[in-house]
Amino acid sequence: MNSNTDAIELTRRLESLVPRKLGALFKEYGMDVTDVLAGLKWKPLVLVIGNYSSGKSTFINEVLGREVQRTGQAPTDDSFTVLAGASPEESGREIPGSTVIRDENLPFQPLRHFGESLMSHFTMKQVYSPVLEDIAIIDTPGMLDSVTEKDRGYDYLGVIGELAKLSDLVVLMFDPHKAGTIKETYQVIRSTLTGSAGEDRVRYVLNRIDECDNITDLLRAYGTLCWNLSQMTGRKDLPRIYLTYAPCDDSRLPPGFEAWKGERDDLKKSLRSAPLLRLDHILQQVDTSVRELRILVEALEKFRQGFLAQLKSSIKTWGLVVLIAFLFGDTFTHIVAGYPDVSFLGALLSGHVEPGNLVWPFIWALVAACAGIFWVQKVKFPAYTKKVLGSVDSLVKLDTTYSMDLWQRVKGRVRELIKTNPFQQVRTSHARNLEKIDAFLSSDLKKFFRELGRER
Repeated sequence: MNSNTDAIELTRRLESLVPRKLGALFKEYGMDVTDVLAGLKWKPLVLVIGNYSSGKSTFINEVLGREVQRTGQAPTDDSFTVLAGASPEESGREIPGSTVIRDENLPFQPLRHFGESLMSHFTMKQVYSPVLEDIAIIDTPGMLDSVTEKDRGYDYLGVIGELAKLSDLVVLMFDPHKAGTIKETYQVIRSTLTGSAGEDRVRYVLNRIDECDNITDLLRAYGTLCWNLSQMTGRKDLPRIYLTYAPCDDSRLPPGFEAWKGERDDLKKSLRSAPLLRLDHILQQVDTSVRELRILVEALEKFRQGFLAQLKSSIKTWGLVVLIAFLFGDTFTHIVAGYPDVSFLGALLSGHVEPGNLVWPFIWALVAACAGIFWVQKVKFPAYTKKVLGSVDSLVKLDTTYSMDLWQRVKGRVRELIKTNPFQQVRTSHARNLEKIDAFLSSDLKKFFRELGRER
């Protein structure tokens, strides 16, 4: 992709394509296509998190080119602050959290369930800055030790998780004095980010390295951070860790630290590429959501095919029963009740079959057919449905970890659809819907991936 402008245009095309091609299918299976496209609302988001003295606000002020956020060694702000672009006339205006979170044109509605206590700790600042023309930045309260939801008044880790899902880039900052040792930092890396943001969207930063006395101190802090990250992420191959410091007189730097002078610029360049990262993020999200829909439809088609196979067997069995009833039903009636005078079989053997001889055979055949239908509807199909619900995993082939993850997210929905309206699942042509989904994945979405990858 040549530029952020190209990425924004491609994003708009994707936003139009998905509802047009798959909106009706998502609705048919009780899923909301707007959830798939929630990340397309508004601007690309950059989430900045870290412990209270890691230099988050200083870095944000530097990126914006003006003093917007308060800075200091101790905790200076207890609010989540969305920094959004504005005209020079509107710059400096603050919008309260209750308005921001309830605004349907903004992507923050998922935060509503955290309650009023969060709204008083959430705000939006309108800032005139060229950087904010294409992105928005979210500054967060510093992470602390020995703090609980009761202490903050809201679920801090839950809020971080929701914001990470919405964000296209997450900057996680540490300082050399507390390199990954803060309790909330551990919880965020260990649990929150792993379920909310892909590893490719997280940038790890060891900031304020100029406060180390020498290379030995820096190596000690870096080694401590690497060790802590390996324990928290469970990974042996650690991602890149940016080693940065705020702009200063080079003469103040310890000898040898000039080697990391360009790291700060690399990090800022990463922020400015958020629109491109967002497109990649959204494409992955759309791809995952459509594949979730596909495995759901695949499971329902397997349910449908399984019942049709049993129905075919039942039709053969009950077809034979209907034929026997047609041929011998009135013979049984004649033996038991003496009526009719001449059975259909007797008339057939005598060679004198009249229309009246067919009345009772048809009645017996109809009774047998109705019994078969009743047995299928009230006995066979409920027993089959109950068996499937007891082993719903058998509906899909789970041969990869990815397919298992997809299945876990939709299994409950499959179970609900089969349990609440099983006959509807048999009547629906899931196979045709699968063809539509496969065509979207192999053609429409593949073009977006190809365009994104070819121009990168």
